Amino acid sequence: MLASVEDRSSPALILGSETLSEILDPTGPGRALPGAAYTSEQVFGWERARLFQQGWVAVGRVSDLAAKGSQSAVAVGGQNILLVGTGEGVNAFVNACRHRGHELVAQGCKVRRAQVWCAYHAWVYKLDGELRSAPRFEELAESDPVGMGLLPVRSAMWNGWLFVNLSGEAPDLVETLGNLTEVLAAYRLDTLQVGGRAEYALDANWKLLVENYLECYHCPSTHPELSRVQRTVNGEGFASTGLWLGGSLDLKNSATSMSLDGTGPDWTFPLLDEDRARQVCYYAVLPNLFVTATHDYVVTHRIEPLAAGRTKVVCEWLFDPELLGREGFDPGYAVDFWRTTNDQDWKACSSTQRGVSNDRYIAGPLASHEEELRTFLRALALAYRDDAPLRPVWTGGQA
Repeated sequence: MLASVEDRSSPALILGSETLSEILDPTGPGRALPGAAYTSEQVFGWERARLFQQGWVAVGRVSDLAAKGSQSAVAVGGQNILLVGTGEGVNAFVNACRHRGHELVAQGCKVRRAQVWCAYHAWVYKLDGELRSAPRFEELAESDPVGMGLLPVRSAMWNGWLFVNLSGEAPDLVETLGNLTEVLAAYRLDTLQVGGRAEYALDANWKLLVENYLECYHCPSTHPELSRVQRTVNGEGFASTGLWLGGSLDLKNSATSMSLDGTGPDWTFPLLDEDRARQVCYYAVLPNLFVTATHDYVVTHRIEPLAAGRTKVVCEWLFDPELLGREGFDPGYAVDFWRTTNDQDWKACSSTQRGVSNDRYIAGPLASHEEELRTFLRALALAYRDDAPLRPVWTGGQA
């Protein structure tokens, strides 16, 4: 089911081996990717095949997908995937009937049925993918007639999210994420509930969103509201042993929460230590999930690349059930703040997409404030050079 990359030009050929070597040079100043990295459909096709089909990709919160009979269709690495809730978890399948390939649930839609049903020729499947009935095949065995159940897709649950790996060849998800589970343990992510949700469609390459997330160099000029409540320099970079990057920045002394006026509920995740409770922690789970953790809530962004210059983003606000269940509690203080911040970020990313699309654009050097961004670009350059999936070179991998 994976897309072939044999007929596509290698990103190393398109972007230039000298450019990649410069990005990979640990002694150099660091440099942004050339414009073609964000505009070439060939590079984008390679990324979907190598990074999004061969690695682990977050597809949603288990709590939204696991209800018995819940069925939804999502796009992962350009492939059509069916997610089926069992009441206890989620099964993932190729979203195609085994008869003639008709999709079982329309892309972007969600239904709830006791069984999976194909509207084309009325083949019926159980929630575990076993074929239950096929009209006019009555002469075959009643159990799984013609022996053609739905094709499974490898999946795993982590901290309340469902991840899928289309190739089936990636290391186990827990191994891929390294120490991130331990690092995030105090937020009890698997117990959090969604208190707000927003979807966005951006005219920007997916990497520009990752790059923007990994640096706060842009914050003073782009985010006046954020800069009033959070420091934008002297952050702490996190030691990662998995395929994630991140760091923290302190709240300003006058702020008690990440909100437009700097105030919020008198509540803190019980397991946070005193220092962490005054920090805003940013975690980029590569390639497509951002987890921003504060002392009183968590906001996440899940990105879905659609084309070289087009990306979908799903933003969710997560709260502890205790806080969300408080009488009179309104999550609007967090939702309004990040809606404002999101709008500013998306405008900046879309503007950057237009800039890098100019034929005369030349990539510039990186600032010292952009260390996490530089690390991400090195990982990308290594993947491009070696025609390989992303791997955490910051844990000792060779560049």
